[in-house]
Amino acid sequence: MGAALFVSMGIMFLLSIPLITSRMANRMGRNPKIWFVFGLLLPVISTFILFCLKDLSKKENQ
Repeated sequence: MGAALFVSMGIMFLLSIPLITSRMANRMGRNPKIWFVFGLLLPVISTFILFCLKDLSKKENQ
């Protein structure tokens, strides 16, 4: 039981990073599905790349 809990907590943690990245991408006017995949492949790096990109949502509102 302890090992199953440990593995499930690890999987939840690993999936939380791509979810956060995709939500940030959506708020920045980018495609969240593509950024979710980037988050799965490069978990922390994709988030930093997203921070460095220009916010497209402000451009659409103007």
